[in-house]
Amino acid sequence: MTDPTMRDLLAPVAAIALIAQANPDLPVPRIDLGPIYDDTDVHRLGIQIYFDRPATGTYERWAALIGSENPDSHTKPSNAYPGAIVRRTYGTYAGVVIQAVAHQDDTAAATTTAA
Repeated sequence: MTDPTMRDLLAPVAAIALIAQANPDLPVPRIDLGPIYDDTDVHRLGIQIYFDRPATGTYERWAALIGSENPDSHTKPSNAYPGAIVRRTYGTYAGVVIQAVAHQDDTAAATTTAA
């Protein structure tokens, strides 16, 4: 992917603004703009949301917001932290591809997904 232009940023920035307007209390520790990779290919420029040990329910709120039917669709054990997992899912908002990623303890995720 070539470097994005300012025009390329319009849709992701507008999606972030819409999310912020409709969900002003929604926690978001880190937002990045960049190419989104899934199981098949590279999508157009999208939004990446990252959490490090999010509060209970925060990751799930984001997954629901972006239309993910399975918040753990791409969850794997963490290579960097023993006993931790990387929860990952994909969806869209206002036509923009969004990837939500949460690093958390394996037991916390099991408790959250079982609820």
